[in-house]
Amino acid sequence: MIEISKLNKYYKIGNDKMHALKDITLNIQNGEMLAIMGKSGAGKSTLMNMIGLLDKYDSGSLKIDGIEVSMLGDSKLAKLRNEKIGFVMQDFSLLEQKTVLMNVMLPLYFNNKYNFSSMKKIAMEMLRRVGIAEQANKKANQLSGGQKQRVAIARAIVNDPSFILADEPTGALDTKTSAEIMELFKNLNENGKTIIIITHDMGIAQACQRKIEISDGKII
Repeated sequence: MIEISKLNKYYKIGNDKMHALKDITLNIQNGEMLAIMGKSGAGKSTLMNMIGLLDKYDSGSLKIDGIEVSMLGDSKLAKLRNEKIGFVMQDFSLLEQKTVLMNVMLPLYFNNKYNFSSMKKIAMEMLRRVGIAEQANKKANQLSGGQKQRVAIARAIVNDPSFILADEPTGALDTKTSAEIMELFKNLNENGKTIIIITHDMGIAQACQRKIEISDGKII
């Protein structure tokens, strides 16, 4: 569960301060599929960076599975991020010259729990789960956009995180492929995975169980 209470974030721009998030309060339940909507500059990406532990907030509270993240140092934040959060980005963020299998295995290298054989086995299972196991030995730069996003999703779930944070996951895809990726997210959600999708697309938001909208740094 993610518990956010009176979260505030400021950015310094020259001599001025921009109030990017204004007293954001939001609870996200385990097993939920939530869309966070907003226009460019509304604050949705800033909120995503807070939830994803990619940036620090100035005041308020953010708890992930009961852990108050403001109390953690950088190394513990990195460990929490690796264990609890799976990221899916609009630009896929794959290592283009590495194989599909190696891209999916990558998060497993950082938790020191598996040998190479175990990592390979787990990664292959994730690729089967997202329907792209036959591409395991291809390099990422040989794949289509839809295939790359499936690889990104496999990588996001390989550590069995508490939730998946997806930033405009269909933004670089055509309509048909976008629908296929959303079906994949829905299937993961139906199997118990918490999904948070950052989007400006109402069609994508409508596919989620709940949607919230951010405008001028506030939930409206």
